[in-house]
Amino acid sequence: MEYRAEDVRWAFKIFMYLLKNGSIPEDKREYHYAYQKNEVRHIIEEVINEEAEVMIFSLGGVIYLTPGIDNWFLGYSNAQLRDKMKLRTNSELYLAYFIILNLLAEFYNSEDQSLATRQFLLLRDLEEMVTKQIEKIDDTDEEALERREEELQLNLSAVAEVWLDLPPFDDELKNLRRGKKNRISFMLRVLSFLEDEGLIQVFEDQEIRLLPKLEHLIVKYYFNSTRKDQLLQIIEKDALIEEDEDAAY
Repeated sequence: MEYRAEDVRWAFKIFMYLLKNGSIPEDKREYHYAYQKNEVRHIIEEVINEEAEVMIFSLGGVIYLTPGIDNWFLGYSNAQLRDKMKLRTNSELYLAYFIILNLLAEFYNSEDQSLATRQFLLLRDLEEMVTKQIEKIDDTDEEALERREEELQLNLSAVAEVWLDLPPFDDELKNLRRGKKNRISFMLRVLSFLEDEGLIQVFEDQEIRLLPKLEHLIVKYYFNSTRKDQLLQIIEKDALIEEDEDAAY
């Protein structure tokens, strides 16, 4: 397919603006007008998205750029994520991944994955869910756990070790977001990162709500990734650890 120079120019103008700013607001009308052209969209979707391993999409009058679905989470390296979430080790980072998976599973826990099944989630309920899953991990014998870790490509033992070393909360802490040595503060550090990415809102450090950007990514892209979909389905069905240790893996 041959492209007109003007269409190519606009496709790359959109891409470069997004690289610099992350999104294109509604008042940048010339960008939105160009984005609506089929030829420009084709260049973005078939050339830029594929070669740059990104996703460019429009939602609610805003054009967004995010990393492609083959990246584990938003295209950041482990080192970058540790820095952004103020985590010390990869074990803490694995726990952060695990918390995010549980968060998503709580919102998308039905056979129809096109819509969230709830409007909000209380922080304490998320803590209880994560604890329930990790207690199952901790009660599993080593051989069965190693098989499950290999199948899911997720370091469950490291996740459990970090979480169980933390008390649920610190009664003496006035600002939970500044704490480091309790489960609620740890979760708030992870959730703060998601807030900074424009994916969720946490009201009064108690109530979690998904924002349209995350809902769009989950429905259109996340469930197109086989491994991520598998992990979410397992957590949704409370089957992270098989009840029958002799089951085939």
